[in-house]
Amino acid sequence: MWGIAGQSIDHNAHLFYHTHIKKSSRLRGLTVDESMLRRLIAGGESGTVEFKIKAPRPAEIAERMCGMANSRTGGVIIFGVADVGAQIVGLKNPNQSIDLALRAARMIKPPLPFAGASPRMYTVDGLSLVVAEIPANDGTLYQSSGVFWIRRGSHTVPMSSDEISAHLHTSGTIRWERGIHPRATLDDIDRDQVERYLALRAARRIDLRYTSWEELLLGMQCAARDPQTGEVRPTNVGLLMFGRDPQWFIPQSEVVCIRYADRLGVRKYVNRLNLTGTLPEVIDKAAEFLKLYIQVGAEIVEFKRIDKPEYPLEALREAVVNAVVHRDYSLEGETIRIFFYTDRVEVHSPGLLPPGVTLADVVEMRAPSRPRNVLLAQFMRDIPGYMERVGAGIRFMVNEMRELELPDPEFREQHEFLVLFRNGQLVSSEVASTLSSRQLIGLQLIQERGSITSSEYSEATGASERTALRELRDLVERAIIVVRGRTRSARYYLP
Repeated sequence: MWGIAGQSIDHNAHLFYHTHIKKSSRLRGLTVDESMLRRLIAGGESGTVEFKIKAPRPAEIAERMCGMANSRTGGVIIFGVADVGAQIVGLKNPNQSIDLALRAARMIKPPLPFAGASPRMYTVDGLSLVVAEIPANDGTLYQSSGVFWIRRGSHTVPMSSDEISAHLHTSGTIRWERGIHPRATLDDIDRDQVERYLALRAARRIDLRYTSWEELLLGMQCAARDPQTGEVRPTNVGLLMFGRDPQWFIPQSEVVCIRYADRLGVRKYVNRLNLTGTLPEVIDKAAEFLKLYIQVGAEIVEFKRIDKPEYPLEALREAVVNAVVHRDYSLEGETIRIFFYTDRVEVHSPGLLPPGVTLADVVEMRAPSRPRNVLLAQFMRDIPGYMERVGAGIRFMVNEMRELELPDPEFREQHEFLVLFRNGQLVSSEVASTLSSRQLIGLQLIQERGSITSSEYSEATGASERTALRELRDLVERAIIVVRGRTRSARYYLP
């Protein structure tokens, strides 16, 4: 829709955009006041904000709109503001700018969508401005003047062939899983694996008739006919699910598991495994790795011993299943990584969320069940024990952590998708036994406040300033906390 939205270089403006404007822009009839506009303009130009003194020719506007429309965040163009110094100069004829913006939107192929709104005029300090919002990308690839544009910083540039390919794979326009692997033959598909899968489907009364091995694989979409040679070869999904050696053909499908001896990963790791095999086999091996290092304590409740694990294994396994099924396999050289630290477990999955799904949707458990790898997801659903919580995986992980009175899992999107589980312990019991009571109090204080100074440590623990500095330095040297700044103004944080 059109209205106002944006994201600036300035952190405060960025936060303001996400908490006030972007959220509100989903509502029809959005009214933007003067203070909102001022905050947005003060942030300056960025990947999502562009200023124009006046509306240029429609072709130029179309390029800028196209670049923002192809990005995950969308953006906003404000007419009547100078790009140098973000000075508000106003428009003599705002209606003309609105008309040019509308013409530019129609020049884009396919035309930018309208949702019952149009570019709008606002008045700031008695000066007229026109604001046009470009919605976040929904999976469509837009072009203008025969060029696919993208925002890179505050500039609009042509997309590279790799960027176009990545966009098409991410949006599902091109299905990587259905692609033919040029080096593989039907002999690289394990017939026994396929037969076991078919037996499971038969048990669920799913009928699949075939007259030959080749026809079977074609019907399952585990193979396809090469359009150039006519030869039947395995597809990528066929190799991942039933291949004799999937990682030989698709090396990025391995899963790397590392157990660290500390919380920073700076010490030598305890164990490292590169998991290979079909995807169900890789998931099972990852679960065994996690189970190996999850510590189990015990509580006595009403004269009964109740085991209490450090993490709920099934929640961690669910995160691994989601990573394996939903990652972007078109990203070569990038693998799923599972990092087991002393205080947390991280599951890293290559690729961003599909278009139209935001991190907020995931966190608030309202994300639609829209798998990137449709065939792969269907295969995994057919096998008991892997994808039995369709659309409810996030809620399951949260509930499992809460059941053990542990913090909710954290979900992040930074060039990849990350699920983080914390065990609720600032340090292991072994390390805690070597710390003073003041240091334990200090750690708790850092967790509550985010950071502390040596003066705050001294005030909370009753230690002298000299003792406070000494004990904090000890925690830093042992990599339990980190320090930023120098002398008495330094602040101490958890890593």
